[in-house]
Amino acid sequence: MDINQIKMQLATAKANAKKGDIAGSLKRFIYALHALVQGGSAIPTDLKSLIRDTAGEYNSFSKLKEELGISFAYTPGEEKKLLITCMKAYEHLTKDDTPKESYEEALKRKKNIDTHLIAAKDFLSRGFLEQADQEIDKALEYYRDEVTIFAFIGQLYLDKNYTMRAKHFFKKAVEAEPENQAVAKKYIEVSKMQQK
Repeated sequence: MDINQIKMQLATAKANAKKGDIAGSLKRFIYALHALVQGGSAIPTDLKSLIRDTAGEYNSFSKLKEELGISFAYTPGEEKKLLITCMKAYEHLTKDDTPKESYEEALKRKKNIDTHLIAAKDFLSRGFLEQADQEIDKALEYYRDEVTIFAFIGQLYLDKNYTMRAKHFFKKAVEAEPENQAVAKKYIEVSKMQQK
């Protein structure tokens, strides 16, 4: 990663921390710090300043510091130490404490999603947009981690030429699964269609 990319990651991490998105901020911060540590070359002064400022933002999250017994203090030359601290904090913030659903519960939930999506598709095929929207809202109540649902809903709307609604759901699909190039391509196509 080049210095400009690292600078952009650090600046975004700082902005995210100021907004209270500590997990998102830490993810970018770790990415940038790791690149700096791996690079092994001297760190420019402006990047040291960004690192110090962002670490200072993290120090304002006292609950996190107390829970883990850590400090985000930054001393130039000790980037690796700060990287390890940030990784520990990120791991703590992103661990999944939600109870695992049983196979039967997952099956029932997914069946409910399917039932409402099938109903939405039927309503759309008959031109009943309001009822289709209601069924999609009901399907999303059962959503947990099936990120493909957004692309599926987007395609349902697109098939019936509701490009604005399709674009909304393809955008959600891209946000849920940013590495999925097929969904990103579809979002771009729908965006272009809407502009016409």
